[in-house]
Amino acid sequence: MIKVYYFSGSGKSRRLAEYFGKKLDSPAFDITNLSTDDYFSETAVVIFPVYCQNLPDAVFDFLPKLKAEKVVFAATYGRKSYGNVIMDASKITNAKVIAGVCIPCGHSFLDEPDDFDFDALEPIFERIKNPENAVISKAKKVFYADLVPARRTQIGVKLFRNQNCNHCGKCIENCPTGAMEENSIGKNCIRCLRCVNECPKKALEFRTLQFMRIYLCRNRKNELKFYL
Repeated sequence: MIKVYYFSGSGKSRRLAEYFGKKLDSPAFDITNLSTDDYFSETAVVIFPVYCQNLPDAVFDFLPKLKAEKVVFAATYGRKSYGNVIMDASKITNAKVIAGVCIPCGHSFLDEPDDFDFDALEPIFERIKNPENAVISKAKKVFYADLVPARRTQIGVKLFRNQNCNHCGKCIENCPTGAMEENSIGKNCIRCLRCVNECPKKALEFRTLQFMRIYLCRNRKNELKFYL
């Protein structure tokens, strides 16, 4: 049995998970909304975005609980850096890692489209059909990547409610870190933008500060990195 799991804030990783699910004839499970039985799988495909060259907290919490024999990791990144997330993920799972891939896509903070090259992902599906242990080499990661990543993002990206808010509570319900409150945004916010994308009234907006915009637009890359 193959199961596809994902964590997604802006929706990009979810759309990739839906593609994997269609190819593998498997539903796509949101890891922030699982029942006990959902953790069991023969082969698991785990899809998630890279946050500040690190695993999102939700993925970090999920992987040790995953009950799978084999696992494939697919990390989406906004053409800045994927860091060392595939190796980081492999260290905290009990499953045998048979493949990994870091996939460039549009950056959420720049409001760019996905631009996934789905055809280029065929080596991953071939490896799922013919599983072998993946060779996971250490990738480059900047020295400050682990320095309070959530706080750095909070400083550079401001999130706020506008006059459309009718206090329906959808943002509180959908927040993966429990950061959304009735009249404020708590310190646990990781700027995943799920609340922005899920709000039925478009009552949540974000704004990047100038230093963040400069950083995001400088030294972009488009590398599709496989670990096979």
